[in-house]
Amino acid sequence: MDGFLQRLSNPAIAIPLVLFVIFSIYNRLTNVSNIPGGVPWVGKDTSKMLAGTRASIAGFNDFRKWLEDAYDKYGKKNISYILPDSFAEPKVILPRSQLAWLVDQPDDILSASAFHHDSLEGDYAFTSPVITKAPYHEHVIHKYLPRRVASLVPEMWEEVQAAIDQTWGTNTREWRDIGIWQNMMRVIPSVTNRMMVGPQVCRNEDFLENMGKFAMDVITCSTVYLRFTPRFLKPLVGPLVSIPNTRHWRNTTKYTLPIIKERLANFKRKQEDPSFHWDEPNDYISWHINLAMAEGRHDELTPDMISRRLMPINFAAIHTTALTITSAIFDLFSSPHSLEWLRGIREEAERAFAEEGGQWTKNSLARCHRADSAIRESMRLSNFMALNVVRKVIPAEGIENKVGGWRAPQGALLGIDMHSVQHDPEIYPDPNTYDPFRFSRVRETSDTLNVHRKVNGTGTGTTGLITTSDIFLPFSHGRHACPGRFFVACEMKLILAYIAMNYEIEPLDSRPPNTWFGQNVIPPMKATIRVRRREDMTGQ
Repeated sequence: MDGFLQRLSNPAIAIPLVLFVIFSIYNRLTNVSNIPGGVPWVGKDTSKMLAGTRASIAGFNDFRKWLEDAYDKYGKKNISYILPDSFAEPKVILPRSQLAWLVDQPDDILSASAFHHDSLEGDYAFTSPVITKAPYHEHVIHKYLPRRVASLVPEMWEEVQAAIDQTWGTNTREWRDIGIWQNMMRVIPSVTNRMMVGPQVCRNEDFLENMGKFAMDVITCSTVYLRFTPRFLKPLVGPLVSIPNTRHWRNTTKYTLPIIKERLANFKRKQEDPSFHWDEPNDYISWHINLAMAEGRHDELTPDMISRRLMPINFAAIHTTALTITSAIFDLFSSPHSLEWLRGIREEAERAFAEEGGQWTKNSLARCHRADSAIRESMRLSNFMALNVVRKVIPAEGIENKVGGWRAPQGALLGIDMHSVQHDPEIYPDPNTYDPFRFSRVRETSDTLNVHRKVNGTGTGTTGLITTSDIFLPFSHGRHACPGRFFVACEMKLILAYIAMNYEIEPLDSRPPNTWFGQNVIPPMKATIRVRRREDMTGQ
């Protein structure tokens, strides 16, 4: 409690907190409740006035404890409960046993996109409300990216080499301090945009800076400004606080619009003239144009709209991937046996690299079980979200949960406590310890099925990074599982492989702590590691 009071003395925390209290009280007094009756609450004393507001405020400090207590009291007993949220509406948390029911509901009953639109303030934060209300870019990614990842791996490798060499340096004698979060916010945009817009601009510093700033400003706009704004004021406040977002988008169009216009002209010419020889680039812009043409979506074939569609993909790919790889690096290099584990990752990466003649392919990356496991284990232990698979109830009559005996009204939010599931000792032995090869041991043994049952309590599925299940949910689950995870998994494994093959890392004495802020878990943004280029590197 003393730590919480000390934080309140900081105006940067105190002022938003005061605004939050005012906003929360206003909403409690004016909003129609979208919470189902008969479902137990966590952290709320219903005998007190404004109990929901009190619980939401307490959530700044108590959220993690609430998760632990509620999981033991309700989640493990297959009972749903209501969890207050310091920054949004309370959510109905379903037990893991009801995950299949949750993800099997059609989109017009329980909607993932409606939740994302609301939580990210999509009416304002993404330059146009249509971007998240009708996420055509997700349709394109679902259709093309999983099938095109293999052909993208060599290009991703080029960008990883260039970005890390430039920012980590090539000096083999002197150690260098690297701020991992800031560094990954430079590396990830470059690799991502090689897939998005091709090699012409993916290393342009001005373009990358604006994409990175856009990703951060979406968070600022949606979680700092508009989350504290009463609904009736949002049409006035929203356009103002999202001005930086729009400015960053316009700055990127200096580079993207010429490419998009040229691409559209070449597609048109190819349609009209079969003799026109043109090698179609393998990137998001081409995928988008191909699909929109095939589906007759003329509204999605304007240069302006295509340039806008690049922004939410960059936001998702940059922000979440940078958070994930930052945590993975700190988890790995603060562990007691980090040098031994690094050697294990290096040996496997060098072997897979050599087996493909000194190049990376999708198949060689698939054989890097240790790098895959080290990242998956960090996503299990140190994920930046506590809750996931959240859906919004759409029908006016709500939705009935027959197992729980309750009905959630329209607008209610339903989700899963991912953090507690992934820290359950009955599922993952010694769950609070980072064990980078927890999953690769399973894949490197001959008796995979038996060991898998022993490790995580189930005999189905696999332990690969991209595999979602009821006990591994960072990429969500079901048909709305992250479509970009195939790309992101390759991207992060390439980064970790390149680091292991080409750099010495000085182990950390202890893990720089994450910061819990409501349901969000923020990795150490300013912590650094010391690195030096290896003299006998093999990853060139």
